[in-house]
Amino acid sequence: MNKFIFGLLSLGAAMLMVSCGRAGDGSGVSQTHLFDKSSNRLEAVREAGKLVIGISADYAPFAFSVEEEDGSVSYQGSDIELGKYIAEKLGVEAEFQEMEMDECLKAVKAGSVDLALLGMLPEESRLAYVDFTDPYYQPGRQVFLIKKAQRNDYKELDDFAGATVAAQYGTLQAQLVTEQLTKSYMELVDTVSEGIEMVNNGRADALALDEQVTDDILDEYSSLVLAAAEMEYEQEGVVGGVVEREPELLAAVNQVIDEVVEDGLYLDWMDMATRMAVSERGKDSPNITSQGSRQESSQASRAVDSD
Repeated sequence: MNKFIFGLLSLGAAMLMVSCGRAGDGSGVSQTHLFDKSSNRLEAVREAGKLVIGISADYAPFAFSVEEEDGSVSYQGSDIELGKYIAEKLGVEAEFQEMEMDECLKAVKAGSVDLALLGMLPEESRLAYVDFTDPYYQPGRQVFLIKKAQRNDYKELDDFAGATVAAQYGTLQAQLVTEQLTKSYMELVDTVSEGIEMVNNGRADALALDEQVTDDILDEYSSLVLAAAEMEYEQEGVVGGVVEREPELLAAVNQVIDEVVEDGLYLDWMDMATRMAVSERGKDSPNITSQGSRQESSQASRAVDSD
């Protein structure tokens, strides 16, 4: 499932438009599309023939960019597959617009993006920007990757007192470490692959992760194991965000999500994204993220991570 490793394993000011990065296959800049907010957004999407989806392509296996052999850049990940599937079911094309996470929710608020797929949790503050879809993914147990030689050292959370614990910037794991490991030192990393190397090289004692991303990591690193200790976490499902007060569009998207969840499609897409993450090892591409879903963000709050 959420096992990403290596080269893949991590709202500006928008009043009228939000400048978006590469769109579609990542080869060009897309024009924002602003619809008359008095109209039915679902009908407008179908008339335009495209569903504009905001993503933050630095968060594998949800979404990440991959450089192809011809030098072009494509978007990959479980959220990308979900976006394509939703668009297909609506009878339109999916157009992906890459931007910073905080910009993305503001883009939905402004109406330049129809749907945001950001691997985010349904934090109440985000309702100021979007209406939440139904959940399409449930994070797993929140665990720690440690050196095998230290497997007996970290059986309880209190055992991490004085330890350096790495966590990917802007993730659920970073928030949980802050809240539950108050006597440890947290080292924020841009990617999980960076955190893995820190633990492997002894520059960090542990890396906080979603359990579902760990299988491939453990297969790759025989010197690493999971600690017996794990963080407490009351599961919340990962959701998307659609333009506010557009019940027809929300209902249509939720109908597709319900089908995806019932058929187990999202887990298949996550597995596929994980395998791609592994195959991208050593390439100058995206970075594996700690998954589990976007929680808090940086200083200002990355919308997905809110406010």
